[in-house]
Amino acid sequence: MSERFPLYLVLAAKLERLVVTLAPNSLLPTEQQMAKRYGVSRVTVRSALDLLERNGLVTRLRGRGTTVSPRKITRHFSPLHSFEKDLASQGVAFETQIMSYDPVAAPSDSIRERLCLAERETVGCLSLVRLVEDRIVCHDLRHYPPKIARQLDPTLIERRDASDILESLAGAPVADVDWESEIVSASGDVAMALQIAPRTLVLANTYTWRLENGTPVEAGTISYRNDRCKFRYELRFNPDLDGGLADSGSGPTRMPGKRTVKRRERS
Repeated sequence: MSERFPLYLVLAAKLERLVVTLAPNSLLPTEQQMAKRYGVSRVTVRSALDLLERNGLVTRLRGRGTTVSPRKITRHFSPLHSFEKDLASQGVAFETQIMSYDPVAAPSDSIRERLCLAERETVGCLSLVRLVEDRIVCHDLRHYPPKIARQLDPTLIERRDASDILESLAGAPVADVDWESEIVSASGDVAMALQIAPRTLVLANTYTWRLENGTPVEAGTISYRNDRCKFRYELRFNPDLDGGLADSGSGPTRMPGKRTVKRRERS
């Protein structure tokens, strides 16, 4: 006996096969035209399109109709490089927009601990978004210790690699990063920055950058829109083959359920 699926899922599968053959920004038929073509109700069409939109395949705008979304960007986490270097290496054009910068913000307990700050010390708090093809793909919330915060010109990050600027201010290269990835519900502030509904699921990378001597120079969280980004890892499967888990660059030392890695490259 064949398994029966809700009609909107069957239609969504048909529409997905159509969408992947079309160029980005192609205009799809109207809901009424689709309902007539596939012999279903407009409610079924709307539910199918809602699913495709949540998966990042189409964009629906009132008065404009439904269009094919640009392809998701690929963020490579192995080898691990800065957002700027990663996308530049792929030939993907992007834009950085600074939302705010407070050079003397009060840190949370977590940021204070990660940056090894004294009780009354402040941090530089930088909020920015990245756009590809005029679509926001991620939001960064970055925190800097006082010495770096006082020197930082945030407008430079709109034109240069943020990690290069950080190393210049720190006077030394970033040697290690503690990095944890987790799928979480977007907070109100993050949702507003990403232009999504509050509590929408995002991939959040929480990290701390350190110099060779262990001094932390930046801590923050980068939140990615799952409907506009995909993530690629290239890792050795069997650590026994070379005495430790490794990739084509410097691999993570461990991979627990909540991904925590320590690397010799920039995040």
